[in-house]
Amino acid sequence: MMSGMLALPEECIAAAISFTSPRDACRLACVSTTFKSAADSDAVWDRFLPPEYLSAISNPVPVSGSSSSTWSKKELYLRMGPTLIQNGKLSFWFDRSSGKKCYMISARELTIIRASGDTPWSWGWINDFPGARFPKVAKLKNVYQFEIHGKINTSLLSTMTTYISYLVFKPTDNFGLAGGNVQNRTVYFDQRQQNFVSRDNPGLFPKERGDGWLESEFGEFFHGSDEEGELSMAILEINPGNVKYDLVVQGIEIRPKKVK
Repeated sequence: MMSGMLALPEECIAAAISFTSPRDACRLACVSTTFKSAADSDAVWDRFLPPEYLSAISNPVPVSGSSSSTWSKKELYLRMGPTLIQNGKLSFWFDRSSGKKCYMISARELTIIRASGDTPWSWGWINDFPGARFPKVAKLKNVYQFEIHGKINTSLLSTMTTYISYLVFKPTDNFGLAGGNVQNRTVYFDQRQQNFVSRDNPGLFPKERGDGWLESEFGEFFHGSDEEGELSMAILEINPGNVKYDLVVQGIEIRPKKVK
């Protein structure tokens, strides 16, 4: 005789699973055939798919080699990648294990000091840069002071979530720059400087990403409620020194902090 949750109708089990997380749903699918059917249902995965992503899809996505004309909600969740929203200003996706929202703000939406059209010798714009998510990226040409500001509406973020912000960029062999002090952090954008930094103040150095770019972490913040506001971020060079050049900036990425 079935007991507990197994005695419930499948739709009731699916409703309960939909209040968990994508990771939990995948684990519960291994419990029994009844749980698998409920955990794999569109009713569960529709709750995990953020409305920002669903609104960005204008047409159903075909499944290669499948008799179905569209993906199920679970297949859509597992296969989807970063999607441009808000007329290409943001790249949106979510962390698959937690379902938390992630964003990258395009370089065009950042305030880059001395990147205006009347000073083309300091910063410039590159179209269709290989491996970039956005149509344009920023190219540092020649500046003494490095300064980038970004902002995002907090209503777009997942609530009760600690986020980390990163500058996503590609340097050339000629580039060298130590970043500013953010939340008592020293941020570097040149991996070669790691050999000359004190162990007592190691700072944060860039890490290689799977997409071929580098990222430097420069801030951490907790988003609690769903009230509308604005999160402002800045990378400032406190003590400008030598001329900086040959750096390509794709944007600022904001994603949830990994729970260890």
